[in-house]
Amino acid sequence: MKVLRLLLLFVAAAIISYGLDALGMILPWLFGSMIATIIYIRLIPRALYFPRWLGDLGVFIMAIEIGSTLTLDALADMRADLFNIFLMTILVLILSLILSRLFIFLTKSTPETAVLASVPGALSQMLIMAEEEERADILLVTLTQMSRIILIVLIVPFVSGLFQPVSDLTADPVEVNYLTEIFSLPMLIIPIAAVVLIYLLNKINFPASLMLGPIIVLIVWNLTTGVEFSLDLQFINAAQILFGIRIGLQIASLMTQLNKRLIFSIMLQNLILIFGTMFIVYMFQLFTSHQFNDLFLSAAPGGLGQIIVIAIETGGNIAMISSYHIFRIFFIIIVVVPIVGYYLKYLNRKRKRQS
Repeated sequence: MKVLRLLLLFVAAAIISYGLDALGMILPWLFGSMIATIIYIRLIPRALYFPRWLGDLGVFIMAIEIGSTLTLDALADMRADLFNIFLMTILVLILSLILSRLFIFLTKSTPETAVLASVPGALSQMLIMAEEEERADILLVTLTQMSRIILIVLIVPFVSGLFQPVSDLTADPVEVNYLTEIFSLPMLIIPIAAVVLIYLLNKINFPASLMLGPIIVLIVWNLTTGVEFSLDLQFINAAQILFGIRIGLQIASLMTQLNKRLIFSIMLQNLILIFGTMFIVYMFQLFTSHQFNDLFLSAAPGGLGQIIVIAIETGGNIAMISSYHIFRIFFIIIVVVPIVGYYLKYLNRKRKRQS
């Protein structure tokens, strides 16, 4: 019976997600599964059977897709503008970490919650770390990160539309084969090596090992074999459903803690981050030849998929904007995530010594 109830939730999540997708909702499969889970918990009082390995499988699939984006072409695009990409990424991250102090003041949350809620463009990675960190409020982290995506979609197109480039600087995105089109037996080494690496990273207590393991393996694969691929949309949607159900279960148990103060704090922090990024871009433009529209979309603290859609609609430089965001994704995952992880462990050790 518990398996049948779980299958019922999967069906509900797929139907709601498909409906949101048809309506043009952002991240429909992630949000749809979270909405379905929260509704399910409210309507059906029986405990939901959802084994942890299913949520982990969703994270594993998403990590493979993220890793597959770092191709040789993406590296070539980054190399020409590497210093600008690095500096812009650092400035936006510094701004977000400064705002984490404001977030602590407004919400009375822990430093762990504030840091994980503030890092931009890293929804999945920060939620995974929030799950692992017992002093982090996953509801606050989730709502802050998710509301930022919504605000990005509402605000960024308007701002970007005011500064559309005067010349056509767009570049067609590179076509990449889907996994099912080029799959061969040697490619089985990818999930096997990823599982082994996850195990080894867990042994040394490395942060977010479930996400980093597949990504590192895909980086090595792309750079050594030249066989590039993207996961089929069905795999990505299924991964978002699995991950969304896991997060939805956690949010459903914490919804009673939400109040007007928290809503105001979340909105204020995200708005300051977005418009603070605009100021950074304005100052940055004084020293470069890039269009404001391209720089703003490159720096905007949102997901790669949403930003690229906006860039296409406003005539942005797709190659440049993609390279900035891909660099930030990997910089956050490979550099920021471990640093944040060790910082949170430092806070725990310090707290234990003082107690």
